[in-house]
Amino acid sequence: MANAYGQALTGGAELQPGEPLPNLSPRESEESGPRPSGSPGSSRRRAYPLPGAGYLLDSALFIVAYVLVDWLSYLQPVLQLGITPWNPQTGLALAFLIWQGPRGAAAVALAALLSEVVVRDVPAGSVAAIATSIWIAIAYTGLAAVLRRKGRASLVSTPVDAARFVAACLGATLFVGAGFIAIMFAMGALPGDVALGGVGRYWVGDFNGVLTLTPLLMWAPSWRKGLAALRARRSEVLLQFVVLGFTMWIIFVVLADQALRFFYPLFVPMIWIALRWGVVGAVVGALAIQIGLAFMVKDVGAAPPLFELQFLMLTLNLTALILGATVSERLRAQAQLRERDEALARAMRFATAGEMASALTHELNQPITALVSYLRAAEILATPGEERDTRLPETLGKAASEAIRASAVLRRLRDFYSTGQMARAPLSLATLCSSVCGAFQERLRRAGVELTCNVSAVLPAISADPTQLEIVLHNLVANAIDAMTAADNAVKRIEISAEQRDGHVHLAVADTGPGVATDIAARVFEPFVTTKPGGMGLGLAISRSLLRAQGGELEFREAGNGNGARFELRLPLAGET
Repeated sequence: MANAYGQALTGGAELQPGEPLPNLSPRESEESGPRPSGSPGSSRRRAYPLPGAGYLLDSALFIVAYVLVDWLSYLQPVLQLGITPWNPQTGLALAFLIWQGPRGAAAVALAALLSEVVVRDVPAGSVAAIATSIWIAIAYTGLAAVLRRKGRASLVSTPVDAARFVAACLGATLFVGAGFIAIMFAMGALPGDVALGGVGRYWVGDFNGVLTLTPLLMWAPSWRKGLAALRARRSEVLLQFVVLGFTMWIIFVVLADQALRFFYPLFVPMIWIALRWGVVGAVVGALAIQIGLAFMVKDVGAAPPLFELQFLMLTLNLTALILGATVSERLRAQAQLRERDEALARAMRFATAGEMASALTHELNQPITALVSYLRAAEILATPGEERDTRLPETLGKAASEAIRASAVLRRLRDFYSTGQMARAPLSLATLCSSVCGAFQERLRRAGVELTCNVSAVLPAISADPTQLEIVLHNLVANAIDAMTAADNAVKRIEISAEQRDGHVHLAVADTGPGVATDIAARVFEPFVTTKPGGMGLGLAISRSLLRAQGGELEFREAGNGNGARFELRLPLAGET
């Protein structure tokens, strides 16, 4: 029996005294992508019912797959680089235990025993084979229970999770390897001079197998999503594997006698794959390297030290795993950021719609109120049975003007809030101010307020949207009238003045009202800040937004005489940006 197990550990060749113990060579490790929370196994704890037909079928398929994978990976013991059997079946067993829980232990023990019999020709009744199979099942069931506490969906989804996975697997595989060799040695199935070396080689083989296959199998239920991604970038995927295969061919065929010295170029395509595809891509790339490596060197007779190759592959696997987890975490963060941006954009659209509704309500209030007043006056002037009043046409004309202005306000504000569109053009400020003053004559008369307009016609033309600028001036004049109507001032006067300065035209609207309270002055342009009863507090905020969109500015100043308020508009000249 000792001879049979010596052959098993050396890949079929009888172990010679003093010969280094070859290993069940590694497979690479990688992570699995996050699993949907609603997928099977997303909860950390689940009940394990009595085995039924489904479990028996799963167990049978697992046992067949375990033996088949072990047989396919159990290559000739004498290879270039000392490649001997490697242990992807360990990664398969751990994945099965994570999915099935403790009830899968019996299937793992049976698969391990059957594999010894079929692949390595160990007698079925061998006590050592039975003991080691039970040992493997118990130890890896314990590791699976530890990993299940974190949850299958997040096994290696972040660098921290990947580090914990690596640490847990490192300790468990070392424990399994030491126990396996101890059982073999205690039962006389393994010579003592190779036992210590056997622990290291068995451990690294299992460790690489777990790192390579387990995360990939955890990700397997999401294969449709992965396949769709591969189809979307098939050219890039093909190029990556061509580069990976070419690099392996150069290292292990062309430079076969110095392969270990030139192993490091494999990091380049692996890093490329990990950066583009995250943890799942890194796992698949590592698996491809293991398979390609085995088939490239299986018929070569030279055998450089296996242990060095195992640790090189282990280093490559760990690098790919941690880097892939980091990239996957970054991609998830970017996806979450895009989702938040989309939600914010939707919220902003709703906010803009609300702001536009408030602005329309505020800005249409003035022309509609004036329109109603003019129409009522026209109705009185057109009373039947009386001589036609000569003021009727003028009143109807004013009503029509206010209706047209209301329509223009509606159109301009809609364009501004939906697309930011403006109709900027060279504009005479004197003409615009004269028009605004004319529109307020009746209201000024009722309020007992005097309005003077000192805007010279020789001022250069400005660049502005006429309707939007008119909205701003209407707001400022209306606010000044309201302020002085509510106050008991001996002198009620509004002055509009303009001058050219610093490459701009500065237009000021000053009044002799009570001014703005100190606690309000710093927030006067904020939405919903107002001192007027029933006011919305939107006029100044809208006015500043309209001016800034046109390259202008609106600022508040205390009146020079200490009473009243002064608002100053800075407007760009025509032809300036």
